Formats: sequence, structure tokens, C-alpha cells
Amino acid sequence: MTIQQKKAKRVPNFRINAYTVAPSHPLGVKPSGNALFESADLTKQAKIKDNLLGRLSRFPEELLMEFISYIDNPRDLHNLGCASRILYAYTYDEEHWRRLFIKEYIRMENESREPNANIYPFECTKWMGSWRKTVLKVEHEALIKSNDLIFSDLLYRPYQCSQIDYLELFSKVIDFERRSSDLGHNLNSDFGIDRFDESEFSLEKFNNDFVNKPFILQCKKNPTRWPKWNLDSLLDKFSKVKFRQEAVKWDLRLYAEYFHNNRDESPLYLFDCNSEAVKTIRKEYSSPKIYNDDLFKLFQENNVNCRPDHRWLIVGPARSGSTFHKDPNQTSAWNAGLTGLKLWVMLPPHVKPPGVSTDANEEEVTSPVGIAEWVISGYYNDSVKLAQEGKCLIGVTFPGECIYVPSGWWHTVINLTDSVAITENFVPLPILPKVLMFFKHKKTQISGFHLKDFVHSVKQFLGNVSDVKDLSTENLKMLNSFIESSKNYHFNNDDCGLHDRVEFETPLFEFFVELIRNSKYEANLNEAFEKVNEMENEELKRKILDSHNNVKKSEVWHKLASESKDQFSFGFDTNDM
Repeated sequence: MTIQQKKAKRVPNFRINAYTVAPSHPLGVKPSGNALFESADLTKQAKIKDNLLGRLSRFPEELLMEFISYIDNPRDLHNLGCASRILYAYTYDEEHWRRLFIKEYIRMENESREPNANIYPFECTKWMGSWRKTVLKVEHEALIKSNDLIFSDLLYRPYQCSQIDYLELFSKVIDFERRSSDLGHNLNSDFGIDRFDESEFSLEKFNNDFVNKPFILQCKKNPTRWPKWNLDSLLDKFSKVKFRQEAVKWDLRLYAEYFHNNRDESPLYLFDCNSEAVKTIRKEYSSPKIYNDDLFKLFQENNVNCRPDHRWLIVGPARSGSTFHKDPNQTSAWNAGLTGLKLWVMLPPHVKPPGVSTDANEEEVTSPVGIAEWVISGYYNDSVKLAQEGKCLIGVTFPGECIYVPSGWWHTVINLTDSVAITENFVPLPILPKVLMFFKHKKTQISGFHLKDFVHSVKQFLGNVSDVKDLSTENLKMLNSFIESSKNYHFNNDDCGLHDRVEFETPLFEFFVELIRNSKYEANLNEAFEKVNEMENEELKRKILDSHNNVKKSEVWHKLASESKDQFSFGFDTNDM
């Protein structure tokens, strides 16, 4: 290690001081705790508040907000806010107006028969700077101050989250990670993410040492490796093309207006895999070579065309991002940042992220409403503590860097600045047993497949059955039975996960096995099955152990048995037996 690297290796405290994020609310709303320090006459303020709310003052604040959330007409919501300056503050909250807009958008989208129809809820054709202004179609409005009458975390916290400056909050982390990036070396050996140049990273090294560990690929020797797209360059080509932004599907022109001027706690994130633009730009880059050995390509070869959604264009303003999740179908992924900085917090499959709750099968995942809330609530600092214990990795990617996300790893991504990225999911050979295990036992969690394409692909496969070698009778029967059952239904091509029909079971596991059996990976199938059997046995042992640990011991029984001098026998005379 050089002297420069030794000096740079001093790792700063990755913890942040979230208490510095305390902006003034535009209506004068203050956090609940401030009420304890105000010198004004709180009794007098309470009387004023009761007069301004009328009978609604009897409701706890949470119930009042719940009541407001049931209003589904913009004009009614606006009129309620005109009743008093306190109700104005409670109806001013952006989440109410965003909810109204998106609910109406979804209703109109479901009723539309055209896949790319122009959908404008409440005839809103232009973004006005906020959801409230957009829905009400106003450019300017007078802000009615609450004059220190409202001390509410429910109102203040979302605004606080919408004003967070990640560049300032994570400045020390960013500076340290920038030095790591410039040197092409992980300076944080405790919990940083390793960096390598793509030209020096082999497939053998990936399969043997890093298939289950995150790392970052750089391309310093090839600076034109990735396209340098930003929102403006995409607008030049695709301004009228519709992209999916979470619950809505806007043309890029409208999303750009929102992108540059919104005050959302969690801004809409463009995450699109099906637009015509994505099919076009796919030709402008190539995947890293070490990721080309991808078993999911079998779903798009030899007249089979049912590969699940796996390639995305990602565009998001600062403060946007994704909450903790695992990538679908136990796949691995790579993510190349083209513009902007991203903060990554990553945990191995067996470590639950701070602030996240799941059920035993991880079918339900719940976390705080938004990323900013997760950060300033202290959960990020909890992640730093886990990282110092060797249970978490934290890093920042810069433009031109490509991060690898291993199968099953929890990760959250925060856009520290405006960003554009591309990402793909894939299945390297070493994780084949994990994917087979997932397809076999977690069928309700499968996503990204489209049933119409799947049915057609199975038909094509069976149509070539004479050319298919060593097709197992059991799997053949399963596939044929599936095709026969499918004749009774008309399927659209939505993501069916795989489907919600209970009359027949979708044989994805069996189909994948047969595709492997008739490919260059055939020799790897037996070893994969052996590992699947090992994982099944380990899972069974875990369930048995959990069931034993969940048995509650009876204190009365334990005391009665321990006090008995002889073997406890329920009072029977053992001589009579």
C-alpha cells in the first residue's frame, strides 16, 4: 500500500447527525416537542385552536388525519381547508393531494383500453410545482400561517423529510468514498465495498470469490465504457415516450417538469423496463463480460420467449430511491450509474435491516414510509453499527461505476443527487441452486413473468419435443397438463406472479429444469439438485428447531416434577403395571 493510500485509509465516522435537519415549515407548523419550550400562553392557544376546529377538536390528531384521508374529491378537500387556518394546515399536506391524483390515475388507467393512452386525472396536463397546485390547477397561492398554533409531528415530519440535503448530511461519507473511487481501491476494509477495474476482474474470480459479495467495477482504462446519459439527453430523444414512474405512467416531458420541481418526501422514481425507449437504448451499451454467463437467457432462446422483466432504465431526482428489498426471483443484479451519486446500504440475506419487519417467509416487508424518514429516524446509524460488527456494507457509487448486488442481499439505494442508471438481473451459474430452491418452494413470490408469454413458450417447447433429449416423463406430464388446463382461460400479458388462478399450478420450476437439461448447463444440473437437497434438509432442521424453541414450558409442571423425589407417575402404582 502506498503512503497516499495509508493516509487515506483513516475511515471517518460514517454516522450522521440527523438533528441538523430542522427547516422552518412554510405555514409555521412546529414539531410536537417544541410545545414544551414555547413561552406563549398554551392555554389561550388551545382555546383558539378549539374555536378554529369546532367539533373536530374532539378528535385526536391521528383520527383527524384519517378522516381527511377519506375525502376523495379535490374540491371538497380544498373547501375544508378554507374553513380555518388550522384546517388549511392539515389539508395542505402534500400526501393528501398525491393520494388523490394517483388514486384517480389508477382508476382511469384500469378503465382505459389503450395501453399508451394519455391519462390526465382531474384534467391536469401540466405539473405546477406541487401535487396541491397541480390538482387545483393554480400557479400561486397565499400561504396561510398557523401563527404557532400547531405543534405536530404528523405535519412537520413529512416537510422535514422533503427538505433533506443528502449531500450535506453524508458529506464525510461522500468525501471518503470519493477518495476510494479515485484510487480504485476500497479504503474502508472494515465495511466498505471492494472496487476493481473491469479489465482486471475475471469470471473465475467472480465465481469463486465474489458471487456472494457486493463489489464495484470501474472502467478507468476505458472512459467511454458507459453512455453518459442524463435527463436532458434522454429528453432530446424520448420527450414524448411514456415511462413508468411507480404508480403513474407519464411521458418524459411531464416527468421532467416534476423531476426538477417537486416537494415530495419520497419523489417518484422512474423505473421502466417495457417502453420502446428501453428497447432502443439497450443497443447503446453492453453488460460486463463476467455477467454474460446467465442461466435466465434460457427463457429467451430456441423459440422460447418468456424471460421475466430484467432490464431497467432508472431515473430519479435527489432524495428519491428504493427502500430495503431483495431482488426478484433470487436473482443477482448489476447497476451502472451513468449520472449522479448513489448511497448503498447492503446486508446479507440472514441479517434483517434496521427498521424493517418481515414475516417468516419474507412475503410481507414493511418499513418506514420513505427513505428520508428511515435516515433521520436513526435507522441509518443503526446500520452503521451493524456494519462495524461485520453485518452490513455501506458505500457510494459515482458515475461510470457498476455495482454488483448478490442474490438474496437486502439493499436500499438513496439518490444523493439527480441520477440516471441502468440495471439488469441475471443468474450466474453458482447461484443456480438458490434459484431452483426459490422456484420450487416460493411460488407465490415469483414475479416478472408474463403468463401469456409463458404459455406460448411452453407450447413451443413441447412442439419441439421430438428434438428434445432425455425429457423426464414426470415433467412432460406436468407441462402437458398445464397447457391443457390453460385452454379454458384467456390470459392477458400482465405480470402475473405467476398467476392468481387456483385451478392449476404453473410449472415454472419444471420448465426451467427442462430448459437447463437441454442446454450447455446440463452437466451442472445434478450438482445443483444435490445442493437443493442440502438446503431443503437445512430448512427442515431450522423449522424443527424453531418449533421446539417456540414450545412454552409450564412453570407449574416444572415445579411439580422437580419437587418429586421419585419419578413423576401421575399417582399410578407402578407395581400394578
